Amino acid sequence: MGTQAALGRKGILARGAASAPMVAPVQSIARPRPHLLCSIGGVFSLLPMGTWVLFDVVLIGVGTYLGFSHFVNGRYPPLAHVPMWQGGGILFAAFVFAGLVFGLYEREAVSSRSRILTRVMLTALTAGAITHAVIYVLMYTTISRRVTGTAIGCFAVCGGSMRLVACYALHRLRRNLVLVGPGVLSNSLVRAFRDGFLSEYRLIGYVDDTPQSQASIGEIRCLGSTSDLPEVCQRHAIDDIVVGAEPATDPHVMNVALPCLRRGCRVTNEATFYEKATGQVLVDEITPHWFLFADLQVHCQRRQALKRAFDIVLSAIGAVVALPLLPIIALLVKLDDGGRVFYAQTRIGQNGQPFRLHKFRTMKPGAESKTPVWATKNDPRATRVGRLLRKSRLDELPQLYNVLIGQMSLVGPRPERPDFVVRLCEHIPYFNERHLVKPGITGWAQIGFRYGSSIEDAKRKLQFDLYYIKNMSLELDIMILLRTLGVFVRGAC
Repeated sequence: MGTQAALGRKGILARGAASAPMVAPVQSIARPRPHLLCSIGGVFSLLPMGTWVLFDVVLIGVGTYLGFSHFVNGRYPPLAHVPMWQGGGILFAAFVFAGLVFGLYEREAVSSRSRILTRVMLTALTAGAITHAVIYVLMYTTISRRVTGTAIGCFAVCGGSMRLVACYALHRLRRNLVLVGPGVLSNSLVRAFRDGFLSEYRLIGYVDDTPQSQASIGEIRCLGSTSDLPEVCQRHAIDDIVVGAEPATDPHVMNVALPCLRRGCRVTNEATFYEKATGQVLVDEITPHWFLFADLQVHCQRRQALKRAFDIVLSAIGAVVALPLLPIIALLVKLDDGGRVFYAQTRIGQNGQPFRLHKFRTMKPGAESKTPVWATKNDPRATRVGRLLRKSRLDELPQLYNVLIGQMSLVGPRPERPDFVVRLCEHIPYFNERHLVKPGITGWAQIGFRYGSSIEDAKRKLQFDLYYIKNMSLELDIMILLRTLGVFVRGAC
């Protein structure tokens, strides 16, 4: 999944440019034959999350076996040490859990060397700590530090090295991309290039039949008319073709694109390409048909019952775990400025129903006048304690009560205030459709986007929310919760 949604990534758009991504000079491209390292890395850079998890589990298994073979067998009495199958199972679970928390299996994890090294290190250290805590504290037995050290070393060296190779290949073996129709060069697509969502692509140019559009748009060159598309694909070694919304309805364009498909090019429309590449739904390109034929599961009773049971169990566990923190947080809020501890505010829930959302107060008393104002990431109205609570999301803990009584879910679009909803529905198409599901304490937009402080930000968040509504599942909820858990360790998603 595109997740998966990473911020601040380096794209192929120059930081000073505002209108178009940078592209390589348009010329005939003879595709070089990649060397073996790039070939292997190119395969690994495109692996899905499940394959990376399996790869790491194999590495942990090898490391655990070597550790037990060299440092345990024959040196400890059978009852004085955890059996290999138990130790290996705990190590497997700890590494996968820590990897999901720190985003090690997300798509952008292999896009930066510093990100790879940081996440591998955090995953290894956390997994080692979890393993020893479980075995020593819960099982009342021991595991050799050399065993965990061997497993961690095998994971860090082999897993980290393969990810670095994948990162190298990702930046060396970018896929050549051509667009059909200048309308594809929307602000959303340009922003996706700039933010690095499309760092695996090299934008060669576009083709179009409209004479007045057959000129360079920024630094993007027109390569000819749509009839020239097969020749363009052969001349520039094109891998992907993205067709704009209007050309996609033209039979001539489809007839021209079909031979390119047989040449091995991947052909898709703008909305589908954008959704798969960024983990967002392109709001400007969808119609009511999208909601009617996207096979949304929002009214599936079986899924709703499973999600509700999941919410009740985890929110109850979360409330018990958070119980010791609540009086401490309440005391800190009270001592900070002497104001009230809790804050309740009307928000819009599922199907447009209002409800009262509860949270720890993070703003100064009287911070807002009669006119509602959006909160920002470094809001000057926040108190000293409030800034810490907002950064760690601990101010959201009282919303577990909203989840338990059925007004919210653990995962879903963040609920907005009624005044904002009215305003946003006037300016953003299909904004009201985010209320098809229950709002959540955290969500896909929260781990992929910053605090929204404008209508444009709300539109960006809606693109994440619609992606979640379309793809919502228990697996996606678990992944979002684990990524949110990383807030408590790293300070932010």
